Amino acid sequence: MITDQQVDFIEKAIAESNVKSRELRDDLLDHMCCLVEMEIKKGLSFEQAYQKAFLQTSPNGYGEIQNETLFLLNYNKIMNMKRLTYIVGFIFSLVFTAGFAFKMLHWPGATVLLTSGLGGLAFLFVPLLLINKFKGAVHSVLSEKMKWVTGSLVLLLMAVGYYFKVNHWPGANIMMLSSMVMLGFGFLPFLFFRMYKQSVEEL
Repeated sequence: MITDQQVDFIEKAIAESNVKSRELRDDLLDHMCCLVEMEIKKGLSFEQAYQKAFLQTSPNGYGEIQNETLFLLNYNKIMNMKRLTYIVGFIFSLVFTAGFAFKMLHWPGATVLLTSGLGGLAFLFVPLLLINKFKGAVHSVLSEKMKWVTGSLVLLLMAVGYYFKVNHWPGANIMMLSSMVMLGFGFLPFLFFRMYKQSVEEL
């Protein structure tokens, strides 16, 4: 049997983690105490038993248990959000592609299709995509966040600049030029830096 002091040690470690739910903390405490007790019966010291139980349960910290629990509880909402995001992206990409084809063939409606497609991608697809991406733990990396933020701003500026250009409004060239500058000195450096980091991590 583990002592009350050892139980208090485990409880304190869980309380100091990112686990917010009281019920989850209690369940996690019971689970950890059972695992530690089993390992102590095999001859390990408390410290060794706790370390082994911790690595078996949550090698990346107790917070991952909460994240996995929240994911399972919200699985349907998350999947519906992802479906909506990629359906919207597909539809407006198709509209933009059709507009480009109409423009090349000099068919009527090309401008409407191009504007609708680009506007939908910029103002519907990109925000939905950002919401999905920033919910992922992988995007705690600053360079990854900056890649998505700068890429989104580039697309938004391009969309607004194109709309201004089509309507012959002032400021179109400035917005288009700004988007190109941001693409070259904002998005692309972060994109290739992340590609480099990922290639190094795969070695």
